[in-house]
Amino acid sequence: MTKAVFFINPLSNAVKTRGSVLIQTALETEIPCHELHTFDGISTAIKDVADKNIDIIGIEGGDGTIHGVLSAFLKHANLFQSFPKFILLPGGMTNLVAKHVGVKKPTPAKIRAIINGDPKSISTELPLLRLQTSEDIHSGFFFSTGALPKATHLCFDKIYTQGITGTSAVRTTLTRVLFGKGAEREIILKPTPYTINAHGISIQGEHIVSIATTLPGLMIGLNPFWGNNDGAIRLTHIRSGARHLIRNMARMLRSGQSPSSSNKLARDGFTSWSLETATLDYTGPMVLDGEFLPQTNEPITLSTSRPLTFLK
Repeated sequence: MTKAVFFINPLSNAVKTRGSVLIQTALETEIPCHELHTFDGISTAIKDVADKNIDIIGIEGGDGTIHGVLSAFLKHANLFQSFPKFILLPGGMTNLVAKHVGVKKPTPAKIRAIINGDPKSISTELPLLRLQTSEDIHSGFFFSTGALPKATHLCFDKIYTQGITGTSAVRTTLTRVLFGKGAEREIILKPTPYTINAHGISIQGEHIVSIATTLPGLMIGLNPFWGNNDGAIRLTHIRSGARHLIRNMARMLRSGQSPSSSNKLARDGFTSWSLETATLDYTGPMVLDGEFLPQTNEPITLSTSRPLTFLK
Protein backbone atom coordinates (compact mmCIF):
# COMPACT_ATOMS: atom_id res chain seq x y z
CA MET A 1 0.00 0.00 0.00
CA THR A 2 1.32 3.46 -0.93
CA LYS A 3 2.14 5.60 2.09
CA ALA A 4 2.22 9.40 1.95
CA VAL A 5 2.98 12.40 4.15
CA PHE A 6 2.13 16.05 3.48
CA PHE A 7 4.15 19.22 4.19
CA ILE A 8 2.11 22.44 4.05
CA ASN A 9 3.05 26.07 4.58
CA PRO A 10 -0.15 27.63 6.00
CA LEU A 11 1.40 31.10 5.66
CA SER A 12 1.96 30.81 1.89
CA ASN A 13 -0.11 33.35 -0.02
CA ALA A 14 -2.56 31.07 -1.86
CA VAL A 15 -2.87 28.61 1.02
CA LYS A 16 -3.65 31.44 3.43
CA THR A 17 -6.25 33.02 1.14
CA ARG A 18 -7.88 29.96 -0.50
CA GLY A 19 -7.18 27.15 1.94
CA SER A 20 -5.09 24.01 1.63
CA VAL A 21 -5.90 21.25 -0.86
CA LEU A 22 -3.57 18.89 1.00
CA ILE A 23 -5.30 19.48 4.33
CA GLN A 24 -8.63 18.69 2.65
CA THR A 25 -7.08 15.55 1.19
CA ALA A 26 -5.66 14.55 4.58
CA LEU A 27 -9.06 14.89 6.24
CA GLU A 28 -10.49 12.44 3.71
CA THR A 29 -7.59 9.97 3.84
CA GLU A 30 -5.99 10.36 7.30
CA ILE A 31 -2.64 11.08 5.67
CA PRO A 32 -0.32 12.80 8.22
CA CYS A 33 0.31 16.53 7.72
CA HIS A 34 3.16 18.75 8.87
CA GLU A 35 2.21 22.44 8.93
CA LEU A 36 5.38 24.47 8.45
CA HIS A 37 4.85 27.58 10.55
CA THR A 38 8.66 27.35 10.81
CA PHE A 39 11.21 24.86 9.47
CA ASP A 40 12.58 24.12 12.93
CA GLY A 41 11.22 20.57 13.21
CA ILE A 42 11.64 19.46 9.62
CA SER A 43 14.72 17.27 10.26
CA THR A 44 12.80 15.24 12.85
CA ALA A 45 9.84 14.91 10.49
CA ILE A 46 12.09 13.67 7.65
CA LYS A 47 13.73 11.08 9.91
CA ASP A 48 10.24 9.81 10.76
CA VAL A 49 9.41 9.65 7.03
CA ALA A 50 12.54 7.56 6.44
CA ASP A 51 11.83 5.24 9.38
CA LYS A 52 8.30 4.56 8.10
CA ASN A 53 9.41 4.03 4.47
CA ILE A 54 7.01 6.67 3.15
CA ASP A 55 6.59 6.46 -0.63
CA ILE A 56 5.18 9.89 -1.56
CA ILE A 57 5.68 13.39 -0.15
CA GLY A 58 3.15 16.14 -0.91
CA ILE A 59 4.37 19.75 -0.62
CA GLU A 60 2.04 22.75 -0.79
CA GLY A 61 3.42 26.28 -0.80
CA GLY A 62 5.36 28.72 -2.91
CA ASP A 63 8.83 28.39 -4.40
CA GLY A 64 10.47 29.13 -1.05
CA THR A 65 8.54 26.35 0.70
CA ILE A 66 9.32 23.81 -2.02
CA HIS A 67 12.97 24.91 -1.93
CA GLY A 68 13.15 24.46 1.85
CA VAL A 69 11.50 21.04 1.99
CA LEU A 70 13.35 19.51 -0.96
CA SER A 71 16.68 20.89 0.33
CA ALA A 72 16.01 19.28 3.72
CA PHE A 73 15.19 15.92 2.13
CA LEU A 74 18.38 16.01 0.04
CA LYS A 75 20.46 16.82 3.15
CA HIS A 76 19.04 13.67 4.78
CA ALA A 77 19.19 11.45 1.68
CA ASN A 78 21.48 8.97 3.48
CA LEU A 79 18.56 8.00 5.75
CA PHE A 80 16.51 6.52 2.92
CA GLN A 81 16.75 3.05 1.43
CA SER A 82 14.35 4.19 -1.30
CA PHE A 83 14.01 7.93 -1.83
CA PRO A 84 10.36 9.11 -1.92
CA LYS A 85 8.58 10.69 -4.87
CA PHE A 86 7.13 14.19 -4.64
CA ILE A 87 3.83 15.88 -5.46
CA LEU A 88 4.07 19.69 -5.64
CA LEU A 89 1.07 22.00 -5.27
CA PRO A 90 1.27 25.75 -6.04
CA GLY A 91 0.44 27.72 -2.91
CA GLY A 92 2.60 30.85 -2.88
CA MET A 93 2.94 34.24 -4.52
CA THR A 94 5.37 32.73 -7.04
CA ASN A 95 5.05 29.13 -8.18
CA LEU A 96 7.69 28.68 -10.87
CA VAL A 97 8.67 25.17 -9.76
CA ALA A 98 5.11 23.86 -9.38
CA LYS A 99 4.25 25.33 -12.78
CA HIS A 100 6.68 22.95 -14.47
CA VAL A 101 6.66 19.79 -12.35
CA GLY A 102 3.66 20.31 -10.06
CA VAL A 103 -0.05 19.55 -10.20
CA LYS A 104 -2.07 22.10 -12.17
CA LYS A 105 -5.45 23.00 -10.63
CA PRO A 106 -5.08 20.47 -7.80
CA THR A 107 -8.12 18.95 -6.07
CA PRO A 108 -8.32 16.34 -3.30
CA ALA A 109 -9.65 13.83 -5.84
CA LYS A 110 -6.70 14.44 -8.16
CA ILE A 111 -4.17 14.09 -5.31
CA ARG A 112 -5.80 10.85 -4.11
CA ALA A 113 -5.68 9.47 -7.65
CA ILE A 114 -1.97 10.23 -8.03
CA ILE A 115 -1.16 8.63 -4.67
CA ASN A 116 -3.17 5.55 -5.62
CA GLY A 117 -1.23 5.09 -8.85
CA ASP A 118 -3.54 6.65 -11.44
CA PRO A 119 -2.19 5.46 -14.83
CA LYS A 120 -2.95 8.94 -16.24
CA SER A 121 -0.50 10.59 -13.84
CA ILE A 122 2.82 11.81 -15.24
CA SER A 123 6.22 11.12 -13.67
CA THR A 124 9.10 13.56 -14.28
CA GLU A 125 12.71 13.12 -13.17
CA LEU A 126 14.65 16.31 -12.61
CA PRO A 127 17.76 17.25 -10.61
CA LEU A 128 18.04 20.42 -8.56
CA LEU A 129 20.86 22.92 -8.72
CA ARG A 130 23.43 22.34 -5.97
CA LEU A 131 25.45 25.31 -4.66
CA GLN A 132 28.29 24.37 -2.32
CA THR A 133 30.87 26.25 -0.28
CA SER A 134 32.91 24.93 2.63
CA GLU A 135 30.22 26.39 4.90
CA ASP A 136 27.01 24.98 3.45
CA ILE A 137 25.10 23.34 0.61
CA HIS A 138 21.95 24.85 -0.91
CA SER A 139 19.63 23.10 -3.37
CA GLY A 140 16.98 24.64 -5.58
CA PHE A 141 15.77 25.17 -9.13
CA PHE A 142 16.44 28.80 -10.08
CA PHE A 143 19.57 30.73 -9.07
CA SER A 144 20.39 34.33 -9.87
CA THR A 145 23.07 36.95 -9.18
CA GLY A 146 23.44 40.65 -9.93
CA ALA A 147 20.39 42.55 -11.12
CA LEU A 148 17.81 39.86 -10.41
CA PRO A 149 18.35 39.72 -6.63
CA LYS A 150 18.17 43.53 -6.62
CA ALA A 151 14.93 43.32 -8.61
CA THR A 152 13.66 40.75 -6.10
CA HIS A 153 14.06 43.38 -3.36
CA LEU A 154 12.04 45.76 -5.54
CA CYS A 155 9.36 43.11 -6.03
CA PHE A 156 9.11 42.41 -2.29
CA ASP A 157 9.15 46.06 -1.24
CA LYS A 158 7.07 47.79 -3.92
CA ILE A 159 5.18 45.22 -6.03
CA TYR A 160 3.89 42.62 -3.59
CA THR A 161 2.86 45.41 -1.19
CA GLN A 162 0.45 46.62 -3.90
CA GLY A 163 -1.26 43.22 -3.91
CA ILE A 164 0.33 42.16 -7.22
CA THR A 165 1.49 38.53 -7.10
CA GLY A 166 2.57 35.60 -9.28
CA THR A 167 3.34 36.14 -12.97
CA SER A 168 1.81 39.63 -12.79
CA ALA A 169 4.41 40.61 -10.18
CA VAL A 170 7.23 39.21 -12.32
CA ARG A 171 5.94 41.03 -15.40
CA THR A 172 5.52 44.33 -13.50
CA THR A 173 9.00 44.10 -11.98
CA LEU A 174 10.60 43.31 -15.34
CA THR A 175 8.78 46.22 -16.99
CA ARG A 176 9.94 48.69 -14.33
CA VAL A 177 13.55 47.49 -14.62
CA LEU A 178 13.69 47.59 -18.42
CA PHE A 179 11.55 50.65 -19.13
CA GLY A 180 11.80 52.62 -15.89
CA LYS A 181 13.89 55.72 -15.44
CA GLY A 182 15.92 57.24 -12.66
CA ALA A 183 17.93 55.91 -9.73
CA GLU A 184 15.91 52.73 -9.17
CA ARG A 185 16.73 51.28 -12.60
CA GLU A 186 20.33 52.48 -12.40
CA ILE A 187 20.88 50.76 -9.04
CA ILE A 188 19.39 47.46 -10.21
CA LEU A 189 21.37 47.34 -13.45
CA LYS A 190 24.68 48.51 -11.95
CA PRO A 191 27.35 45.89 -12.87
CA THR A 192 29.04 43.81 -10.16
CA PRO A 193 32.20 41.63 -10.21
CA TYR A 194 31.64 38.00 -11.23
CA THR A 195 33.88 35.13 -12.37
CA ILE A 196 32.84 31.79 -13.84
CA ASN A 197 35.11 28.87 -14.67
CA ALA A 198 33.90 25.64 -16.26
CA HIS A 199 35.12 23.17 -18.84
CA GLY A 200 36.06 25.32 -21.81
CA ILE A 201 34.67 28.51 -20.20
CA SER A 202 36.48 31.25 -18.29
CA ILE A 203 34.95 34.69 -17.86
CA GLN A 204 36.11 37.32 -15.42
CA GLY A 205 34.90 40.89 -15.02
CA GLU A 206 31.75 42.78 -14.16
CA HIS A 207 28.33 41.43 -15.08
CA ILE A 208 24.76 42.70 -15.04
CA VAL A 209 23.09 39.40 -14.20
CA SER A 210 23.52 35.63 -14.32
CA ILE A 211 20.73 33.07 -14.07
CA ALA A 212 20.86 29.29 -13.86
CA THR A 213 18.22 26.56 -13.70
CA THR A 214 17.49 22.89 -14.30
CA LEU A 215 13.85 23.67 -15.12
CA PRO A 216 12.63 23.45 -18.73
CA GLY A 217 11.44 27.07 -18.72
CA LEU A 218 10.71 30.20 -16.70
CA MET A 219 7.64 32.40 -16.18
CA ILE A 220 5.82 34.80 -18.56
CA GLY A 221 7.07 32.88 -21.60
CA LEU A 222 10.76 33.73 -21.10
CA ASN A 223 13.27 31.22 -22.46
CA PRO A 224 16.63 32.92 -21.79
CA PHE A 225 18.78 29.81 -22.38
CA TRP A 226 20.23 28.68 -25.68
CA GLY A 227 23.37 26.67 -24.87
CA ASN A 228 23.46 23.56 -27.03
CA ASN A 229 25.57 21.20 -24.91
CA ASP A 230 24.19 18.28 -22.86
CA GLY A 231 24.68 19.63 -19.32
CA ALA A 232 21.65 19.71 -16.99
CA ILE A 233 22.50 23.24 -15.78
CA ARG A 234 21.32 25.98 -18.12
CA LEU A 235 23.19 29.19 -17.35
CA THR A 236 23.04 32.61 -18.99
CA HIS A 237 25.45 35.48 -18.31
CA ILE A 238 25.04 39.14 -19.30
CA ARG A 239 28.27 41.11 -19.09
CA SER A 240 28.80 44.70 -18.14
CA GLY A 241 28.26 46.98 -21.11
CA ALA A 242 25.78 44.61 -22.77
CA ARG A 243 23.87 46.33 -25.54
CA HIS A 244 20.25 46.41 -26.64
CA LEU A 245 18.78 45.02 -23.40
CA ILE A 246 15.16 45.48 -24.46
CA ARG A 247 15.66 44.09 -27.96
CA ASN A 248 17.51 41.05 -26.66
CA MET A 249 14.97 40.40 -23.88
CA ALA A 250 12.36 40.30 -26.65
CA ARG A 251 14.45 37.62 -28.40
CA MET A 252 14.12 35.52 -25.26
CA LEU A 253 10.36 35.22 -25.71
CA ARG A 254 11.08 32.85 -28.60
CA SER A 255 11.11 29.09 -28.03
CA GLY A 256 14.77 28.95 -29.15
CA GLN A 257 17.57 30.92 -30.78
CA SER A 258 18.87 30.41 -34.31
CA PRO A 259 22.64 30.39 -34.88
CA SER A 260 22.31 33.92 -36.27
CA SER A 261 20.44 35.14 -33.17
CA SER A 262 22.96 33.42 -30.88
CA ASN A 263 25.79 35.23 -32.63
CA LYS A 264 24.00 38.57 -32.27
CA LEU A 265 23.35 37.90 -28.57
CA ALA A 266 27.01 37.03 -28.01
CA ARG A 267 28.09 40.17 -29.85
CA ASP A 268 25.82 42.21 -27.56
CA GLY A 269 27.20 40.61 -24.38
CA PHE A 270 24.67 37.80 -23.78
CA THR A 271 26.12 34.29 -23.44
CA SER A 272 24.40 30.99 -22.58
CA TRP A 273 25.70 27.50 -21.87
CA SER A 274 24.52 24.04 -20.80
CA LEU A 275 26.90 22.83 -18.07
CA GLU A 276 27.50 19.87 -15.78
CA THR A 277 29.40 21.92 -13.20
CA ALA A 278 31.04 25.33 -12.78
CA THR A 279 32.91 27.38 -10.19
CA LEU A 280 31.72 30.90 -9.41
CA ASP A 281 33.43 33.75 -7.58
CA TYR A 282 30.80 36.25 -6.56
CA THR A 283 30.38 38.20 -3.32
CA GLY A 284 27.12 40.03 -3.97
CA PRO A 285 23.46 39.15 -3.28
CA MET A 286 22.21 35.77 -4.52
CA VAL A 287 18.69 34.36 -4.75
CA LEU A 288 17.71 30.69 -5.01
CA ASP A 289 14.00 30.02 -5.62
CA GLY A 290 13.04 33.40 -4.25
CA GLU A 291 15.13 33.02 -1.08
CA PHE A 292 18.21 35.14 -0.43
CA LEU A 293 21.34 33.07 0.28
CA PRO A 294 24.09 34.12 2.68
CA GLN A 295 26.73 36.15 0.84
CA THR A 296 30.18 34.59 0.78
CA ASN A 297 33.79 35.38 -0.13
CA GLU A 298 34.43 31.73 -0.96
CA PRO A 299 34.26 30.09 -4.39
CA ILE A 300 30.87 28.51 -5.09
CA THR A 301 30.70 25.11 -6.78
CA LEU A 302 27.61 24.88 -8.98
CA SER A 303 26.49 21.34 -9.83
CA THR A 304 23.33 19.22 -9.68
CA SER A 305 21.68 16.99 -7.11
CA ARG A 306 20.51 13.44 -7.63
CA PRO A 307 17.42 13.38 -9.91
CA LEU A 308 14.15 13.54 -7.97
CA THR A 309 10.86 12.09 -9.19
CA PHE A 310 7.84 14.40 -9.38
CA LEU A 311 4.29 13.12 -9.92
CA LYS A 312 1.43 15.08 -11.43
